[in-house]
Amino acid sequence: MTHYTRREFTGLAATAVAVPFSRSQGTAGPGSLTAQALLDRIKSAIGVARKTETVDGFTAGNPTTSVTGIVTTALPTLRVLQQAVAAGANVVIAAQPTFYARTDAPARSADPVLAAKRNYLDRHGLVVLRLSDHWRAHHGDPMAAGLGRAMGWSRHQAAGDPRRYTVPATTLDALVGTVGRRLDADGGIRVVGEPSMRLRTIGLLPGSTPIQAALAMLPTVDVIVAGEVREWETVEYVRDQVASGAAKALVLVGRVVSEEPGMAACAEWVKTVAPGVGVTHVGAGDLYWRPTR
Repeated sequence: MTHYTRREFTGLAATAVAVPFSRSQGTAGPGSLTAQALLDRIKSAIGVARKTETVDGFTAGNPTTSVTGIVTTALPTLRVLQQAVAAGANVVIAAQPTFYARTDAPARSADPVLAAKRNYLDRHGLVVLRLSDHWRAHHGDPMAAGLGRAMGWSRHQAAGDPRRYTVPATTLDALVGTVGRRLDADGGIRVVGEPSMRLRTIGLLPGSTPIQAALAMLPTVDVIVAGEVREWETVEYVRDQVASGAAKALVLVGRVVSEEPGMAACAEWVKTVAPGVGVTHVGAGDLYWRPTR
């Protein structure tokens, strides 16, 4: 993972990169698909009642922009935005915020990092469409199904429940190794449980989940593989279970890593909504690195 100082970040965002399109160049022409029309198609096809309170919607760019290509991602980092530009895409569909807060407020700011990111978006005519609440509610639980598919467990799925899997017997230690390899994640993985514990049943809780979700799932599985949880809730609950002698475990891979497979599935779905438009998935990667001791 590459690390930047704030000055290096702002310099990186301001580097002179050939601009394949600008906002004015991207304005829709007759018959072209605009970002707004893409959103309208998504709303129509997603099969979920429109939520009145939602984080979904445009967080950057001009909705009248003509779509040249689409990238899906869990987190629209600067590197992801750069890869979108390199691919000739100008619409980024993301599960998480662009501007470091749940509200993703588009207000201008004097903060140099936020300003640099916004300037990069403006300079390259990028449109960011956040699709989180409604994608999670899409039939078949695409976030969990995508994570299960990435782990190679689809054939082990419990009937009708993409959050539960029964796999060949293994140990917790071996499972964690498989999770790291399959998701290309090592730095952000944290584990509660005995490494030698034998297990077969696995529950998936991608994203950020409250303790109620774990409490409902734990009685029916040996281990939960989750994105992120509150340490003083789910982590402590499972740790006390282990201390009492229960054969239970919790594997945390990080919110973004856990959602990336679901956003890869989103790319495949968006292809059906916008035929003829190039759609690809660009992962943000594991956000952490692990120190050696």
